[in-house]
Amino acid sequence: MDKRQDILNAAERLFYANGFHATSTDVLCREAGVSTRTFYRYFPSRDHLTEAVMDARQQRFFADLLPPDNPHAISHLFAVLAQWMQAQGAEGCFFLKVWGEYAQQDARLSAHALDFRYGLRRYLSACIPVAAARDAVWMLFEGAITAGLIVGPDAAHQAAATAALVLRHSGEAHEK
Repeated sequence: MDKRQDILNAAERLFYANGFHATSTDVLCREAGVSTRTFYRYFPSRDHLTEAVMDARQQRFFADLLPPDNPHAISHLFAVLAQWMQAQGAEGCFFLKVWGEYAQQDARLSAHALDFRYGLRRYLSACIPVAAARDAVWMLFEGAITAGLIVGPDAAHQAAATAALVLRHSGEAHEK
């Protein structure tokens, strides 16, 4: 039984669905099946918890991706996005939600929320050497997250098809 992981799982679900500030510690503890004392043993503050949830989510997302030199890396990126939307909901970007709630309150947490975007940019840079194509694919990925609010996980599939066209048009040698 991993109480720390139970807290992280509950926090990720509740934060994504309800917001960070709107989720009380009591609700979080009840959902995780832990006492407040246990909660604070693992996370000395809500900010520490928020940071740990972001770290775990980002690590899981990037672990699901293919190596950048794999010719299917980009199509797989969008497939992963679709899978995440299907499994966890298409209610917008978790990291942008953090940024939105903390941008005016906590520069460290809001910067940490943008780390996902920087990591994605680095991944795309390793996958796609042509800057214009890389930027277009990045915009398609970002747009798919937002479009998912309306059309659900199919937004990722639609963006993947458009990304394939962009890459073909840009002269990329791989299918990516």
